[in-house]
Amino acid sequence: MRHGLILWREDELSLADVKARQIRLQQAIAAAGLDGVLIYTNHVRSAGVTWVSGFTPYWSDGLVLVLRDGLPIFLTALSKRVGEWVKSVAPTFEVAHSPFPGKLAGERLAKVGARRLGVVELDRMPGGVVDEILSVLPVELSDATELFTAVRGKADRAELDLVRRTNDIAREAFKARDINGRYAGDFTGPVERAVRLAGAEECYVAVAPDLSKDRRFIRTGRQELGRTFAVRLSIAYNGVWVRRIETFSAVSEIAARLASVTTELDRASPAFPANGSISAFCLPYGAELIDWHLEAPHGTRPLKVVADAQTPLATPVPYGILTTAFTLDGETIVAARPVGLGDRSMREAAE
Repeated sequence: MRHGLILWREDELSLADVKARQIRLQQAIAAAGLDGVLIYTNHVRSAGVTWVSGFTPYWSDGLVLVLRDGLPIFLTALSKRVGEWVKSVAPTFEVAHSPFPGKLAGERLAKVGARRLGVVELDRMPGGVVDEILSVLPVELSDATELFTAVRGKADRAELDLVRRTNDIAREAFKARDINGRYAGDFTGPVERAVRLAGAEECYVAVAPDLSKDRRFIRTGRQELGRTFAVRLSIAYNGVWVRRIETFSAVSEIAARLASVTTELDRASPAFPANGSISAFCLPYGAELIDWHLEAPHGTRPLKVVADAQTPLATPVPYGILTTAFTLDGETIVAARPVGLGDRSMREAAE
């Protein structure tokens, strides 16, 4: 269960912002000769619905049906009482209730005389939902993942501002750390508390306890920390997910060098393009790259690896999370930052 306060924040993501997204998707639906697009959501695959509505339905699975015209329809098996609350915090779609949401989707499609329906990630849509739709209307189904990805790949100012805000939460939370703690939980406990108090809806913390031995991240509080270790914060705020990784050390000389690395990465990373490439430009002077990968929102998933040293980026992304591992002065360092944010004033001028 998410812990952050769920409400509509017009100053952070406005009705106009979300409506512009919906119009772009509806234009793509019409251009593709479709009558609508269906997007599935559950606890871990809510990103598509969140982007098109500004709301994260995090407690249950459901569907959002986007037709060529009008408001999208959130189809849910939840009670009308819950539905009234949803309307109060998500004024961007209609809420419809049924024990069989797929059947209700079929009825809505029949009402507009639909013949062709695109489904985001059709291969992952629950079979029962598909059967319910087809039991009402033998509509032609096609995979609309590429269509949705192309529309989703265009960032808007509100989204990029929320990425910055979420990254700021993570950066500030790391200041609450206990660098002299012996165990992972000594370090991560105060950090996660700071994230929650800042209003984040979700926070997952993982640790690479000793970078001299292993760069893999685990979720633990009892592991003893090595001379250098890395902490990964995955945070959701107002529906936007950001991952930030920092490397730390209790050894003062190493800690000072790591602090300068953090400052340099924070300076350079936002303007680094989210185009699936990597360059020594975003690494400190003298660093030697070990590995990298780029994550970005994709389909119904809030973050997915979309490029790495072996895999080029296939489609544009609205922003990315670039994770790099490198050596510097004999120490292994792992870092992750949002990229593709550009210069704020240039972005706003372009929009």
